Amino acid sequence: MAFTQTQLDALEAAIAAGTIEVRVGDKLIRYQSTREMISARDLIRNQLNLQAQTQGSRASFASFTKD
Repeated sequence: MAFTQTQLDALEAAIAAGTIEVRVGDKLIRYQSTREMISARDLIRNQLNLQAQTQGSRASFASFTKD
């Protein structure tokens, strides 16, 4: 499943507010505990970081010659 930054933001806001419910669009997700929310947050962060690395990761190498 592909996660979005919007989902991560909503989850982090709910954690900060001390609630165990997260609403994203028309979906309401109720977690069992804050610990479960933190695990979900970490999963989403990791997936978004992997996406960013594969989409935007490019390497350039300089080449120099001595005359």
